[in-house]
Amino acid sequence: MENKTNQQETPPNGEEIHVQHVTLSQSNMGSVTAHSVDMTRGGAAKVKGDTVTIRQGGVQEVYADDMVVRQGGVVRAQTETLEVNQGGVVLATTKTAQFNAANAVAVVAGEAVTLSQSEAKVVLTRADVVVDQGSVQALVTTGDVTMDQAGAGILVAGNVKASNSGTFLLIAGNVSGDVKATFGPIESIIFGVVAGIVAGALLLFGNLFGRRFRK
Repeated sequence: MENKTNQQETPPNGEEIHVQHVTLSQSNMGSVTAHSVDMTRGGAAKVKGDTVTIRQGGVQEVYADDMVVRQGGVVRAQTETLEVNQGGVVLATTKTAQFNAANAVAVVAGEAVTLSQSEAKVVLTRADVVVDQGSVQALVTTGDVTMDQAGAGILVAGNVKASNSGTFLLIAGNVSGDVKATFGPIESIIFGVVAGIVAGALLLFGNLFGRRFRK
């Protein structure tokens, strides 16, 4: 027998739910823990479940095996698989992630990440990344990156295959296809060395002048 909780009115702040299956509609909850959570146009401080689906809702923290966000937002998500459609996530720690017309501030993944018509500030992973008509400010992976009509600020990868794409700073073992880099692999290394020397010099001068003024 399945336990099902439907909430049509806003319950008291801080209320907690612990059942097998939860369906929330236009409700604001404190904490929700269930095997399956389905939220529509609602909100919660924390959600824990094996399967979590959020539609046009917002949650501060989500801990789940599988999570799907449709036109919703999550501040922090820790999942095994993550799918975001026309929504947003501030910080996602996951095994695999797929973003479709979505936004993310930071994504830390153990396996593959796909950005389709999506934007991300930072993506860190040990596996392959696909950026299709999207952009990422900083992408670091030990795997391969495939880009199609996409852009990246800083791109560090094992191999890069691109089509009609661009990046500011590129470091990769192998690059193929059409990718325009302001700083290529060699230039990026030189840029990093020079930037490190300049930063070290500024820090040294700052310490020297600081000591002089403190005397």
